[in-house]
Amino acid sequence: MPKFDRTLVIVNPTAGFKRRPRTMRLIEEHFTYQGTGYEVRETRRQGDALRWARAARAEGFDLVAVVGGDGTVREVVEGLMRSGARIPLALIPTGTGNVTARALFIPIDIRKALNVIASGRATTFDIGYLPEHDRYFVFVAGAGYDAALIHDTTQEMKRTFGFFAYIVNGVKHFFKIRRVTMELELDGEVKRLRAHTIMVINIGTFGKIKWAMAPDVDPHDGKVNILVLASRSLSGTLATFVRIIFMRHRYPAMKLFKASRIRVKTDPPLPVQIDGEALGATPFLAEVIPAGIQLVVPQDYA
Repeated sequence: MPKFDRTLVIVNPTAGFKRRPRTMRLIEEHFTYQGTGYEVRETRRQGDALRWARAARAEGFDLVAVVGGDGTVREVVEGLMRSGARIPLALIPTGTGNVTARALFIPIDIRKALNVIASGRATTFDIGYLPEHDRYFVFVAGAGYDAALIHDTTQEMKRTFGFFAYIVNGVKHFFKIRRVTMELELDGEVKRLRAHTIMVINIGTFGKIKWAMAPDVDPHDGKVNILVLASRSLSGTLATFVRIIFMRHRYPAMKLFKASRIRVKTDPPLPVQIDGEALGATPFLAEVIPAGIQLVVPQDYA
């Protein structure tokens, strides 16, 4: 792992609020021990992380480390991508779900995550882009069931109940699942079907357990995997989710595709989310930017 001379540490103080004193102490101890320059900035309002990441290269930083959850990671990614600077990004997860960190083999333990910065490696990853929204995603963009529960899970609920807030809303929205008419344009080829959820997956394998949302997900191949859930009944939807949990993806109610560009239209519109953040409703267009970003991962990341 190359030694970085100056690191910008962007902290979301509301993510992992109860652990904040320990987190800040460990950050100070880590960079002091490493003997490298660093600056800590805590976000106060939406847009702070994006603005600081966008200006990081111009301010002389050669690494950005984000302390927060998936939403803060996405905002920092936005800033780095808009700057055009190829500055590696390191994750120190303190959020509710930390989905992106788990997919990159980043430990949830703060001390171990900091050790990845010192011992890991910077690797290029594809990144997703929604040009009509001018928004980027590292992990997934989705419409339907997953987006509905994210739209309905407030920051107050996450602060109070943590990850359990997603479980509660997940159960509630499970009984509201209904199929809609869906039109997909995959690299120019149009497909029409009835379904209730679509997930556009860039990174989809979680940690060393090798659990995958879809088969053959590769965030280095210039394409995204598309998983469409088309079950007709509650029992069928439950069976579909169970099969996903056990990675048995070959199932009539699951449609699998790959593409570098996908346009999604639904009738009626479905809510949309990117990397765990609510983002309006369908239609949406997603594209892949091959090798668009550098992320710091452990040496054993495969």
